[in-house]
Amino acid sequence: MVSQCTRAYRNDAGQPVVETRFRVRFYETDQMGIVHHAVYITWFEEGRSAFTRAIGYPYSRLEAEGISLAVAEVTARYHRPARYDEEVIVATCLTAFPSRGMSFTYEVRRATDGELLVSGTSRHISVDRAGRVMRIPDEVRARLSAGIAAAVAPGEKPA
Repeated sequence: MVSQCTRAYRNDAGQPVVETRFRVRFYETDQMGIVHHAVYITWFEEGRSAFTRAIGYPYSRLEAEGISLAVAEVTARYHRPARYDEEVIVATCLTAFPSRGMSFTYEVRRATDGELLVSGTSRHISVDRAGRVMRIPDEVRARLSAGIAAAVAPGEKPA
């Protein structure tokens, strides 16, 4: 997937948001050129990965440090279809950062007009390499928080 972090900002609630922009690929669509419903969950994952890269702490680094974020719950609400070759923007927002995981919200919008296509959420539990639930170590939480603060300054708004 060719994607690009287009901007990072804080929403009106002060939560960090990272936007990722890309085009709908042909293989993601059905015979009518409409994106298959399951693809949006993959786009949510791309948004989370872009979020962690934007804050300077890619998910691969968490994995290397023995921390995985297992998906505990995911929801999606379909408002309008995305179609082949449209440019879309996935806005990913970190909404909760408890000691044992993270929660995100997502909005997928058509880039040309900002039309909301899909909204969703995901909740993740941190687990060790053996799959046991674990607290995110304090030093890792501090580095993640510092990365968020540096990448998404308070008061920034989208252009």
